[in-house]
Amino acid sequence: MNIATVTGIVTGLVVLIFSMFNATGNVSIFWNPHGMAVVIGGVIASTLICYSIKDVLRLFANFTKVLKREDLPITIYVEEVIYLSRQALGQGTLHLESELEDMENFFLKDGLRMLVDQYPTEKIRQIMETTIENQYEREMSEAAIFRTMGKLSPAFGMLGTLIGLIVMFQNLQSDIGAIGPAMAVAMMSTFYGLIFTNLLFNPVAVKMERRVEERVLLMRVIMEGLILVSKRTPPEIVRDELKAFLPARKWADIDTSKLPVKSLIKEQGSSHA
Repeated sequence: MNIATVTGIVTGLVVLIFSMFNATGNVSIFWNPHGMAVVIGGVIASTLICYSIKDVLRLFANFTKVLKREDLPITIYVEEVIYLSRQALGQGTLHLESELEDMENFFLKDGLRMLVDQYPTEKIRQIMETTIENQYEREMSEAAIFRTMGKLSPAFGMLGTLIGLIVMFQNLQSDIGAIGPAMAVAMMSTFYGLIFTNLLFNPVAVKMERRVEERVLLMRVIMEGLILVSKRTPPEIVRDELKAFLPARKWADIDTSKLPVKSLIKEQGSSHA
């Protein structure tokens, strides 16, 4: 469970509820099912127009990913690449074929396979760069759905408010005293639209975009590392080259005195990159 995400959502809801109770003793005035229906129904309808049903159905799976804790073990992959460079320098790149069986990360495994098959260095870089670009575009397009919903939500909130205002002005002559309550009900659609945008859609989009950038960073570390391995670069130089991708506080976490923790890579590799 991603503590930061859950804490943010809960904190936002607590602040809203606290503000409502402080503003009035009758919090039921903040409930307007018609305004809620306009916002939610309108956002879903417009999203279906913008994207395919398959893309929209993936929204739930994408949202659950945001709630999951995800720590990318970049330092462990750096250790793995250093280990591969040590093996390649001592026994040759063909010897690395035996390492393929232990790898679950498809990007690392595919890159190492090309290295073992004696692909030219530039071809390896070209193929892996293309993979990174495609992966980036594919995952950013998923975040874009939430961005779109974040843009649509306030618009449909205003639409619900306009509907309420039209009804209110239509009945203005019959009951002047109902203007205040009717205006409050009309404004609730805008209220719902802003809540969905700023507490759900936009934050989820930002979280997804940041995770995509982190995974792309991991893929670039793997790519540059394998390129160095293909050139039979000494492990010490590989370590120093790959350290540049990490913040200084994580440099001390790189342990080259032992073999990489392959069990951890096998456990986490399939979900990263």
